[in-house]
Amino acid sequence: MGVSVISNTEAVAEPAHELTVLATVAHELRGPLMALATSSELLAEDYLHLDPDQVKNMLGAMHRRTLWLQGLVENLLCAATIREGRLQLYRQSLSLCDLLEDVQAVVGPILAQRGQRLRVRCANRLPEVLADSRRLGQVLINLILNASKFGQQNTPIDVTISVRGGVVRVSVADSGPGVSNEQAHRLFEPYYRAPTTAASAKDGVGLGLSIVKSIVEAHGGQVGVESRRGGGARFWFSAPTVGRVASTKSHLSIVS
Repeated sequence: MGVSVISNTEAVAEPAHELTVLATVAHELRGPLMALATSSELLAEDYLHLDPDQVKNMLGAMHRRTLWLQGLVENLLCAATIREGRLQLYRQSLSLCDLLEDVQAVVGPILAQRGQRLRVRCANRLPEVLADSRRLGQVLINLILNASKFGQQNTPIDVTISVRGGVVRVSVADSGPGVSNEQAHRLFEPYYRAPTTAASAKDGVGLGLSIVKSIVEAHGGQVGVESRRGGGARFWFSAPTVGRVASTKSHLSIVS
């Protein structure tokens, strides 16, 4: 019977990598938590001396940081679930345009901080998809926040939902530096972060896109990325349809 021998360097590689990830996560958490602690302390001690606009601005900043922390924790939990092979999907028929509206409520305050907004195009008579609304919402949030991070300030993020070959396809396009062929092959790897000079793009632990890939493929769909004509990158994913046409909520920000 053969024996599989692992060298000392191989044996310590995984723990060393885990320690690096933990250190990165701790670094990412420290800044927002310190800011939340400082703001909450100031509000608790000096709220009587602050005017309403100051209080509103502080609460808005605290809300954005809380949303960001929630997203990071959700990604960490999801990554652990995927790694352990415990990802479960609770599928139902749903409209991606309606789901996108719920996602807008989550990402809107974060986009507003950089002067960005979603510019949405939904195809007419878009069929519903069979999907887990929570997990597919996480896919949309990760792709939109990735586009926000790499995109330029005060520019729109284009989200297009269309039908191609019997599947619904969603694309999220930014105005950033685009992607090289080498990056395109690695962007969906866990913990990979593309080299960039943008300070905001250095945040995060590199889990968002790998989670997108795992969730989409668990739904039976595909993911991809391509450089956008005129600059930027376009990430896309597909999801199987159920044949029923979905209704679109009238107050979604749709561009014809």
